[in-house]
Amino acid sequence: MYDITHAGTLQKVARQLQQYGYERINYSVWLGWESPKENPALKKKLQLLLRHPKAEGSKLYYIPLKAHTLNNLTSITGHKPAELAYWLGEKKIEFF
Repeated sequence: MYDITHAGTLQKVARQLQQYGYERINYSVWLGWESPKENPALKKKLQLLLRHPKAEGSKLYYIPLKAHTLNNLTSITGHKPAELAYWLGEKKIEFF
């Protein structure tokens, strides 16, 4: 997930995440099965992008999740996301 202060940097970070197989599940939240920490090339690219002077104050975090933990995801009202089976790889196609 991120909060990026510079529109150009935000677009470039989003493109990198897409190229590495991440899927956007909210405006600033992405899901991927490999953390940037475990992928030195992606980590380096993201770090370089976030060093842009106009991106000062930007934040990018990763939260490691296991499939069984993600399977427990529910909204505050107790509903599971409709896309959950897709995110977990149990379903191959999802339309948003």
